[in-house]
Amino acid sequence: MEVKIFLLSIFFMIMGHIFKIKRWGLLISVYEKPVEYNLLNAMTLGHTLNTVFPIRIGDIVRIIWAGKKLKNSYSFSLATVIADLYIDFITVGAIFFFSIISRKGIYYLEKIPYYYAFIFIFIIPITFLVIMWKKYIKLFVKRVASIFNERIELSLLYITYLCFTSIKDIFQKINKLKFIFLTFGIWTSYIISYSLFAKFMQKKGENYSIFDIFSKLFSGASLYNIEKKILPYWIIYLLLPLGICLLFSLVLYVLVKKENFYYRQTLPQINSRERLAFLKTYFSNENRENIRAYLEINKDVLIIEDISAGSNASTLIVMKKDGTLFFRKYAFNDDGIKLKKQIEWIEKHFNDIPLPIIVEKEEGYNYITYDMKNLGNSIGMFKYIHTMPLKESWNILKKALEDIQRLHKRNLRESNEKDIEQYIKSKVVDNLKIILTESKYIKNLEKYKSIFVNGVELPTLRNYDKILNIEYLKSIFNDDKYSDIHGDLTIENIIGILDNNIENLVAKKYDEYYFIDPNTGNIHDSPFLDYAKLLQSLHGNYEFLMNVSEIKIEKNYINFMVTESDAYVQLYQKYYSYLKEKFSNRDIISIFFHEIIHWLRLLPYKIKKNDKLAVVFYTKLLKIIADVQEIENELKK
Repeated sequence: MEVKIFLLSIFFMIMGHIFKIKRWGLLISVYEKPVEYNLLNAMTLGHTLNTVFPIRIGDIVRIIWAGKKLKNSYSFSLATVIADLYIDFITVGAIFFFSIISRKGIYYLEKIPYYYAFIFIFIIPITFLVIMWKKYIKLFVKRVASIFNERIELSLLYITYLCFTSIKDIFQKINKLKFIFLTFGIWTSYIISYSLFAKFMQKKGENYSIFDIFSKLFSGASLYNIEKKILPYWIIYLLLPLGICLLFSLVLYVLVKKENFYYRQTLPQINSRERLAFLKTYFSNENRENIRAYLEINKDVLIIEDISAGSNASTLIVMKKDGTLFFRKYAFNDDGIKLKKQIEWIEKHFNDIPLPIIVEKEEGYNYITYDMKNLGNSIGMFKYIHTMPLKESWNILKKALEDIQRLHKRNLRESNEKDIEQYIKSKVVDNLKIILTESKYIKNLEKYKSIFVNGVELPTLRNYDKILNIEYLKSIFNDDKYSDIHGDLTIENIIGILDNNIENLVAKKYDEYYFIDPNTGNIHDSPFLDYAKLLQSLHGNYEFLMNVSEIKIEKNYINFMVTESDAYVQLYQKYYSYLKEKFSNRDIISIFFHEIIHWLRLLPYKIKKNDKLAVVFYTKLLKIIADVQEIENELKK
């Protein structure tokens, strides 16, 4: 009879462990498919160490062991174990609470270490305080993390982020009935097991109750506080179920089919720098609704690369569940309205020029997003230019310009003074005001008549009042014609296609390239804006400036490292010759002045994103203005 009671106590202990693994797997399933034999191994090892050693190192080992096997790694493992332990602390605390009420467990409760008592009493109020003060905790964590280098900063922010968001996701998205059932199963099994083991010990002549079992299991001293004469029973009682669970895990390992399964990333970004940028925004408590929408938009994809340019709309290369690559574009609030117009523009002009195939679009309450098909082995024109022969790059650009010329024949019309004035006011006057007042770095630099950029002297904006005023610019743009235009024809918005066999390139619609990211908010819809956008890349070196990460500013001396591209220099020379063949001197001057305006348009975005690094683009604006003045003087001779 004694043996049956003992074996039953072990059986129910095993059942409790199995329920516990099932519940842990339920927590993990919010982000990825749980592999139960890995969880069994982690729990078995962790519980064994907690049993053998007087300190609870087993939970740390469980986190590390499971994290090594989870797709979302150690930080997610930590979040799930915290959630698991949190529920167990509350459950055990409730059990002791009811034992106190019944006046049966007061004596035994005194044997529990003080830190357990603290947790039992204060865990729920502390939880509410954390929720209430979450905003300030996030700012504090961000400030502390910023002390360290980027790698440590990322780790600290990421772990804290998971403690906030993953645990919240877990409790919001799990099957709550199943969670309650499994928790009930865990503690019902354990309590039955404790009762049976207490009864077994009574049969052995020991004065044991279920409260003795509780006090010894939760005393933090493990087997070290067990009398020697009954120690063997405790060792078998605690370790045999874990050994059987280990055997279960080995059986599952052999029987369960190994497979690669889709999993949801705790953060969709792969690139560590992009992760850090997102986390800094999250911990700044800015744009909380947009962050929530961003995570919702990208919850089922991996972000391979963020290839966003100068606007508030973002462009990503994403991988979906089936491994297919797509270009994803999204924007929030007012920028989402602009993006909706971009979708309409692509659909309207889809048969006019090579444009992306929109495979999916979605409109939320504060965002717009759409996915573009990746047409075969495609590559951004920037990378194409710097990896392929110059002749091939120029041939593609010439063909692209021919396509754009076809677009420029649609909806031809005369310009009008009202639109020209509005264009100059909104794109020049208003942006200059932002540049000169909202950037503390540029404001300080504008105190000087000139600045020195990497040793080269450049006049500041205060020297260009004459050419940046409304009347002068009206005289430059007065003869511009209007038509349908792309509006954002930078190098990075031309996609080269390397594989010409993909789906026969969709019935031969596509050859060597296609265009992405049109801009419909130009007001002054002159074809010259498209030609000026190419100048922004080839003349302004825009794509290389995007990679500048450090800048030193001392008085009016500015230094930063930037790559100079020989390919861009040669393509610019070819492009300038092309413009001289196709257009009059007056038209070329207009095109170059539109380039100045393009730089004025992007600077407010850069200032908002990073005030100090915006100075890099400010210095390029000054260089462009100086160049354009020389070109204007030369062409007016």
